[in-house]
Amino acid sequence: MYNILGEFCSLLISIVFLFFIITSFYLKERRNLLFLLCDISLLLTCASDILSCVCIAEFPKYSMWLCNFTSTVFFLNLCALPFIFCLYFYASISAVHKFSKIYHGVLILIFIVYLFLVVGNLWTGWIFRFDPEKGYVRGSLKYCTFIITGLQVIVTEVAVLKHRRVLSSRMFSVFVLYPVISAIVMSFQIFNEYWLMSGCSGAVTMILMYLAIQSDRIEIDYKSGLKTVQYLERTMTKKMRACTLSMISVENLGVLQETFGSTEVDNLVYNLVRSFRFNIRGSFYRNGSKFMVVSPHGSIDVLERQIKDSFSKYMNILDKEGRRYRFEFIAASVNVPEDAGSFDEAVELLKGLMDKARKEKTCCVVHSNESFMNEFRRKKTIIKILERELNPSSTQYQVYFQPIVSIEKQRFVYAEALSRLIGTEIGDISPAEFIPIAENNGLIERLGKVNFEKVCEFISQNMDVVKAVSVNFSVYQMLNPEIKDFVFGTIEKYGIKPENIIMEITESILIDDFELIRNRMEEFVKAGIIFYLDDFGTGFSNFANVIRLPFYTIKIDRSFVLMMEKDEEMLKLVKNLISTFKDSNLKILVEGVETEKQDELVKHAGVDYIQGFLYSRPLPMSSYLELLRGQQKKNS
Repeated sequence: MYNILGEFCSLLISIVFLFFIITSFYLKERRNLLFLLCDISLLLTCASDILSCVCIAEFPKYSMWLCNFTSTVFFLNLCALPFIFCLYFYASISAVHKFSKIYHGVLILIFIVYLFLVVGNLWTGWIFRFDPEKGYVRGSLKYCTFIITGLQVIVTEVAVLKHRRVLSSRMFSVFVLYPVISAIVMSFQIFNEYWLMSGCSGAVTMILMYLAIQSDRIEIDYKSGLKTVQYLERTMTKKMRACTLSMISVENLGVLQETFGSTEVDNLVYNLVRSFRFNIRGSFYRNGSKFMVVSPHGSIDVLERQIKDSFSKYMNILDKEGRRYRFEFIAASVNVPEDAGSFDEAVELLKGLMDKARKEKTCCVVHSNESFMNEFRRKKTIIKILERELNPSSTQYQVYFQPIVSIEKQRFVYAEALSRLIGTEIGDISPAEFIPIAENNGLIERLGKVNFEKVCEFISQNMDVVKAVSVNFSVYQMLNPEIKDFVFGTIEKYGIKPENIIMEITESILIDDFELIRNRMEEFVKAGIIFYLDDFGTGFSNFANVIRLPFYTIKIDRSFVLMMEKDEEMLKLVKNLISTFKDSNLKILVEGVETEKQDELVKHAGVDYIQGFLYSRPLPMSSYLELLRGQQKKNS
């Protein structure tokens, strides 16, 4: 009597979508929950239509009650499906636009009328009935389902056209196509009753909507209605155009969400975006608490005023208890392509400006000036130099050695390897400048590896006088699971012994993963490598943690030396600290000794080793070798 192939295919599609929605959507969000309900309604529509057809075809094999029930459920879902689709559309708009409640009112009224007709049909038979002899019989209002569904679609279509600006192009296309698809399916159904396709329009719409949502997840921020920064990056990477690019960061968005709740803050952000659009000429993009503005070339001073005006009405927000809050923000602007030749460079420049503003806390809107641009260009040059020179054969990246003197032996016994950039196109670069740049740009591990290779090569070529060198290892290196293979592989490559290497690690390493670091250290110690704890007293470790780890020597920071020199109580404290460490069989090395007085103080405190300018500044390889050979000749 009926062909259910279309409904069966739609049922399978709805089941597949149900799995994907449950596993990949955040269902506590209203819009996503409604999308799930759309799919469930489609599933129930197709399933009830198939069951209803079976009952009609096999009547009177099944009871009259079951036949009426399955058909009634089908007709209820037939109208519920477009109703929920419409609600989903309103949820998509309401996240970014406060539309008139009249749409909801009309939609609900239509649904209630239809609900009354379907439920009342059990007694009236206006839509359908089951005759004991004829079986399934259509009623006088058999086409009301198509009419009412059409009314729902028309109401939604009006809303879609009115609010098209706040919808992404993909979602707008889906909502425009939905009534067209529905009209085609309804027309086909009216003129050819053999093919059942009630769920097909919903299935096609679900497919289009799912594809649009997955695409828009990358390009659209639904809470504000703005395109994402990723979309801006993609478009500006393809075609860089002259403009003023601004970045605005709401610094306390997380605090506001905890205070007012996500829904209220979303409304505040929506109003803030409206204020942006009212005050600032340009295109707006969002990524979490950050907004990007692409505006025409003009005075940055004018743009600064416009940004401040946008926030002015939201500077004071009251919570339910009368406490006063406000949007705290930092903004930065640059001209493209004058200040930056690419989108990535512009973003880097904006982040640098904002970091500077956070540190200085002098203003909330900043822009580039000649001083900052010179600093920025120097930083970029240093990054290029590091990328070019961080290799074992480099002559500009060099390792210097600062000798360490043993109080007991009265001679230099070890040295600390220190990184240097010498003779570059911008001259010598201080480690205090290039090491933080390496850390912030993902080059610190590479720097550490090159430093270690150069040290191992130096030891292998001068094993007659060089007994051991201490090498600094960063947090990134120590937490890298490949550190063991790298260290022992390099030692084997250059034919030296583990005893020739001293690994220096800072206190900050101990707070990242204490147990992992301890296990890793014990593996190195078993092989013969010894450890120094660098800069004790400047980080977060405590005595209990330090003695639990296999350190050979504790390096006390120069700041303690300066305090010992000025404060008698600090001198006593350091003496007690040194005594406690030595009771635990730990050696003590003090760094930063520069005067005779400091030397006398630390010796009196009972240290084992001293490192500082009083004894020697960091030396290039040749000078350090000359020092060691002179010392060896003197002692022989």
